[in-house]
Parts: sequence; structure tokens; C-alpha cells
Amino acid sequence: MGYIFETEIAMIINSVRSRTIGEAESIRLKDILAANVHQAIKAYFKARVEEILQRERQLEVRSKKLPYPAPEVLRLQEQIDLLLVHNYEFGQHDFEAMLDHAVHFQFNILCRPQWTLLSFIFENQRRRSTSEIERKLKYCVDYAYYAEIIKRFIEARGLAELTYEEFGSLLQRIDQEIVARHSSMELALMARPMLRFIEAALPLPPGGPGEAHIPINAAIVFFEDKKLNAIKGRLETERDSNGISDISLLRLANLIEKVRTGDEAAEVSLPESRLEPKEVPPAQVTPQSGEERLAPQGEGGVAAESPAKVHSDFDVAELRPEEPSIQRGQEGWPAPASDHRERMQEMHGLFSASEQKTFIRKIFRKHDIEFRLALDELNKIRDWEEAARYLKEIFLLNDVDPFSEEAILFTDRIQSRYLPTDGDEQSG
Repeated sequence: MGYIFETEIAMIINSVRSRTIGEAESIRLKDILAANVHQAIKAYFKARVEEILQRERQLEVRSKKLPYPAPEVLRLQEQIDLLLVHNYEFGQHDFEAMLDHAVHFQFNILCRPQWTLLSFIFENQRRRSTSEIERKLKYCVDYAYYAEIIKRFIEARGLAELTYEEFGSLLQRIDQEIVARHSSMELALMARPMLRFIEAALPLPPGGPGEAHIPINAAIVFFEDKKLNAIKGRLETERDSNGISDISLLRLANLIEKVRTGDEAAEVSLPESRLEPKEVPPAQVTPQSGEERLAPQGEGGVAAESPAKVHSDFDVAELRPEEPSIQRGQEGWPAPASDHRERMQEMHGLFSASEQKTFIRKIFRKHDIEFRLALDELNKIRDWEEAARYLKEIFLLNDVDPFSEEAILFTDRIQSRYLPTDGDEQSG
């Protein structure tokens, strides 16, 4: 996407460099993760370091007589791996090369996610193990609905691998269902992650979402990737006949509405406050009439409002994962979640105002935004073991003693979300 975002790419690289390594000879990953840069950049760096460690682990010679699989050994190994990953050191040259790859990768995934995911995950292979697919999905922060649905599809089918064709077909089906179930404004708002990525490098906050513009060529590539050729063609006409180089999200929504309805007078009319996206449930892989179908959760496909936010700004990508709506006992499909997991308290409501101030000051180094982002991430986690691993990362990253009074209280509050209530125990 360098030919479209050449100026923006240079701006983002310069901004990230100045906020991280600057003129220093080296920088640790933990310092990159703590810096004021876009989450997608952090995710890319972290995933790459984890990949480096994994390759080194595969080269280790281990005696079968030593109890490496023992639970206590695995727990210690997990702690060691966290320390190794977070303290990985980049020299100037390695940092520059990886930053360049990260920024170009992000623009590709934002503009043409289907093409990028297929190319990145499969490279020159015709099939990939599902463990490798899930590992590579860690590089992708925006459009989180792809990773959520793909992982559920893999778990529901018990798959060990997918072919290039199977994976490509799954991506197309996901997008077809997403497009079919969303309004023209919501489809236009799918471009918000592009804007957020660029805005993260700006020194001043941008204008309102109604004023936001993206290059029209980026919008053309985006809808071409989704196989929405009628919308792509209309955007090309606007570009070539009317000389438009940039397009606002509101105008994009209106053009989409005209194409979808066939009515040139059609327009979306929403108050300014509605230009921010709202959450809707993620699509699920559900067996239906002998066929597999991607269907949204929720009664009648209507979203429940929730204050939780995650990384991306498009509604479908901002979801906390729910359990698949599959009938109990159906052969080949996992059982649904317990009532308690379905009723888990929203993470932001676990703390009093005074506790929030304490945790922000003592655990998150006075960074209110980092505290909110951590709660957003924890909102997506549905079991305590995974949440505990995430908390360990937070403490390690922020140099917090996990046995300090504040860390113990924070851990207890988070853990309370995963404990069954008296009503759950009685019903069980």
C-alpha cells in the first residue's frame, strides 16, 4: 500500500521512531510496548519476538529424562519466556527494518485484509497447520472479528490444518455475512481503523469522524478485496470522472447507499453523535440444515449495547467473544458456555473510583489510557487461566511486584469476575 500511503508511512515511521528508540543504540521490547504508539505496531513487534523465541526453542536439545512437561516446570518456563520476550533487545538497524515491515504490513491488512491474510499466513505453502494460522493471527490487531471467527471455526471442527483454498473461502464467507448484516454507514465505518492508524502518529487530535477523509484509492482497494465490485466501480467513477482523490466517511456511506438501493437520491442521515460505530455481536459458525453458516449472535441479529472497546474502531471488530450458539450434545460441536460465563460482569464495573485511581497510579504508571486498554483486553478473555497470564504480562511490563498490596487487590478484583456466584453453584 506504499503507493497510496507513501506520505503517511513516512510520517508514522518517523513518529514511532521518535517515541521509542530515538537516537539510542538499542531498545528493549518492553519499552516499545510501554511507548505511546499504535497497538498494531506493538502487536507486530511482540509477535515477531515470540516467533524468534519459538524458533530457538525448536533448536534446543532436551533430554527425555528431564521432566520438562511437568506442570510446575511449564509454569516456570512460561515466566522465563515472558522475561525473555519483554527484554529482547533491538539494535538500531534491526529496529528500523522491523518498523518498516510493521507499518507496511499494517496498511496492507487495513486496506485489503483478505488478500493480506492469505498471503501472509500461507506464503508459498498450499496448506498450514491451525496452530501456525493462530500464531500468525497474533500479528493482526484490527478487524479482530476475522481472528475470533477463524479460531471458533477451527475449534468447532477440530481441525488440524487448512488448505489455501479452504482458508480463502472462509474469509470470503465471513465478509459476505458481515456485509449482508450491516448498514451503509457501518460499512463505511469499516475504514475507521485506517484513520486511527494514521491519527496515532499525529501530535494533535483530528476533527470529528464526519470530517475524516481517506484516500479514495484505499477505499477502492478495500471494497475490491471484499468482492464488492459495484461499490468499487462507483468509487472509480467518482475518482476518474469527478477528480476526487480523498473521500469522507459520510460521503462514502452515501455512495454505498446509492449503490445498494439503486436510488441516486438515497442518503444516510444520522446525527453527528451516531457517526461513531457501535458494537454488534460477532458472526458465529453454526450448523444449519446440514450446512455450515456464518450467523451473528443475538436475538434477531440486534446488538446489545456495551461500553467495552477493544483495538479496532469498526463495530464488528470491537466485540468481546461470545460462545457459539450450538445445541447441547450435538455431535462434533462443543457444548455452550455455562450461565455464569454468559453473565460475566463487564470489567470496567469491577472497581470503585478510588480503586481505579490507585491502580492507575501504582500499576499502570499513571497512564489512564493503558489501564482502560488493559480492561478492554481482559473483557475479551473468558477464562481465569488466560486472564492470569495476561496479568503477569502487565506486572512484568510495568515492573510491578505481583505480591504488592495493590497488585494482589487488582488480581483479586479481576479474579472475582471468573468465580461462580451462589446461584451458579446451586444451578450446577
